Amino acid sequence: MASFRSAVAVSLALLLTGVAHAQPAAPPAAQAPAPPSGKPAKPPTPIRAFDLPQIEAFGAAIYRQDIAAWLASDALGDKIPDLQGAGLKGWLVEDDGKTATVRFLRDKGNGLEIGYDVLVDGKGAGPVTEPADRKLTDEERLSFSARAAAIAAQPAACRAGYNTAIVRDPQGDGFIVWLLAPSPAAGAIPIGGHYRVSVAADGKTVTRVDALSMSCLLMEKPKPKTGQQPAMVFATHIVSPTPVETHVFLNLLYKLPIAIGTGPDQIWAVDQGRISKLDMGKK
Repeated sequence: MASFRSAVAVSLALLLTGVAHAQPAAPPAAQAPAPPSGKPAKPPTPIRAFDLPQIEAFGAAIYRQDIAAWLASDALGDKIPDLQGAGLKGWLVEDDGKTATVRFLRDKGNGLEIGYDVLVDGKGAGPVTEPADRKLTDEERLSFSARAAAIAAQPAACRAGYNTAIVRDPQGDGFIVWLLAPSPAAGAIPIGGHYRVSVAADGKTVTRVDALSMSCLLMEKPKPKTGQQPAMVFATHIVSPTPVETHVFLNLLYKLPIAIGTGPDQIWAVDQGRISKLDMGKK
């Protein structure tokens, strides 16, 4: 971690001298406008709190689901060019931590059913198959309903094309759905713009919407130089006292260490799916 601390120090120095990779973007429409000059800014609404191991587990789950959905969608698109004509309505990812089954749901006039399955593992996406029994289980119906409820409750979007991930709520009997802001271009990391939506056990009632950032911040992925430590990015974060699961997800997705500042001398390292607090005290 010593080399990462050095990288953090360099990044902070660059930031303070005005050299940063942040790309300006409009904040979500749900965010209150800046107050008139001379008045204090409205503090961000607190989000649901989870401990660091749970945040790391959330980030890993989002990553696995996102990769599985991407690989499976490519496989399905190769076999079924006209997805709209096939009645596709979305998908669910059933993930055990090692392999994931991506179930594509369709409606051909008789209600929702399982149209196609794709198994994804460490080797990539397997063949597209059609299940013998197309009926959704009760859990699948609830999960897909919770996904739809979360999408309907999204207060604002940074750009079109949000992705989703969903798990059972570890603090209750409902669901947690993430609405994930997409990257607008290669090399642009969407640090901000993501939401965590809590949905009740009925799969319909949204009980809470947490904005996991205060803006649509994009950051350019830096290019590491040969023989040097991995490149990294630094961002401030004010909606919670620790990094959140989307920081872990982005770290895993871009294979890039991320330093998150949550307050004076409060700097966190997010690397290889783990969160650790850095000692920034003067020596």
